[in-house]
Amino acid sequence: MDIWLALFWGSPIGLGIFLVCLGGMIYLLAKADEKTKHTKAFAQEKGLEKKKQ
Repeated sequence: MDIWLALFWGSPIGLGIFLVCLGGMIYLLAKADEKTKHTKAFAQEKGLEKKKQ
């Protein structure tokens, strides 16, 4: 039960773990968005985008 109290949301350790995971998720989403923008720009430059009919 002591480990539960040490890692729970209210403790500094639990809060730190949560913030690290949240920061990692935001970082990965930003990287994915950047990759999507580059892919769209490349497709548009090469004329590979889908034509709307």
